[in-house]
Amino acid sequence: MMPPHEARALCLLPDRAAVLAGLRDRKIGATALRELLESSEERPRQAWSGTVELRDGQGRRTDMAVRVPRTAGRRPGVLVVLHGAGGSGEQILPHFAALGERLGLAVLCPTAQLPAERSNNLDVAGLFGSRFRMPRWDLSGPDFLPAALRWARTTLDADPDRCVLAGVSMGGLATWNMGMRYRHSFSAAVPVNGALSVWESFGTDERTRALLPNTLPLPLFVVHGSADEQIPARFDRESVETLRALGHKDLRYEEVAGGGHGLETLGLEPDSPLFTRLEEWLAGAQRTAQPDEIRHRADEDRHGRAHWVEAGGITPGRAAEIHAVRTSPGRIEVEVSGARRVTLHLRGDRLAPGDTCRISVNGTASPVRFTPDLPTVVDSYRETADPGLVAEQIVHCAVPER
Repeated sequence: MMPPHEARALCLLPDRAAVLAGLRDRKIGATALRELLESSEERPRQAWSGTVELRDGQGRRTDMAVRVPRTAGRRPGVLVVLHGAGGSGEQILPHFAALGERLGLAVLCPTAQLPAERSNNLDVAGLFGSRFRMPRWDLSGPDFLPAALRWARTTLDADPDRCVLAGVSMGGLATWNMGMRYRHSFSAAVPVNGALSVWESFGTDERTRALLPNTLPLPLFVVHGSADEQIPARFDRESVETLRALGHKDLRYEEVAGGGHGLETLGLEPDSPLFTRLEEWLAGAQRTAQPDEIRHRADEDRHGRAHWVEAGGITPGRAAEIHAVRTSPGRIEVEVSGARRVTLHLRGDRLAPGDTCRISVNGTASPVRFTPDLPTVVDSYRETADPGLVAEQIVHCAVPER
């Protein structure tokens, strides 16, 4: 059997037909491949730092500052840091380098670029969003953040279950928003001097705030300066209060007395009390890739997925809600509203080939025979390069009318 890192590299070769032929020649089936993709092995990794070119899902290019710690066998984790307006990856990296070194996390700091299309996206720019022509993060789309994660998994062979997201100011906004939409990609999130949306300067952003419960399973360490005049602390304070009322189980809020909007005013330098608390909190951060229960809201199909369940055909202007529970290895119950279809990404860690999985969507049950499929494993891995999101069988279910 080939080493896990070689299996991951093989699956990503451009010629899909050759990939499948190579796996079949080695008699590697769907379940064996999925297990290989998830496996790790002890091998030394050298420290290095530099700048790499990164390309996002829209074909845009940017520079990404990188610092990788030396690890004596264990795969490195990842800390992606998103800078604020007017900043760059190169400027923000030194502020988080020590954190990455101590925790065995590769620190990746991409630089934001102008959006691919001119739009009236006000999430960053406020009232004059259409005139905001500075580089910015796309708060809900295929920006440089997922590209950075993919680069880390494929180039560094990084641990996909130890991927932390952090961001400052505009990057803090992106951290909240990406955490709400793609929480299954992260082990923890650290928004600093951020907010859910600058729209909230003019009143509650109901559309964005409706997605806030998606972060309930995501460990959060929220930092805000009490004297921040650009993005007032009350925005983060309100979000934290909402999540605490909803029962968030791993949420820290640090409001720095007298701290301003600048990162240097927050006391996050190495060995400071706040740095130490963050370091100790992050040390145990680990993603649960296959939870038995999932609750998720989405207002667009492109972020309709959470772990192994996905809502599609979402009604425009309305957030779809999905509640999926694996009540036993062979039974899944789904309740969904605001969407026309449900997609399930099934895996052999709970089912054996030939098992019947009984899937109930809004009370309508259907038996599905579990049939692992090698091309499905390869294609699902090629899509994200995240073994935790790999499927051996994909099942589409229409949502019955109530």
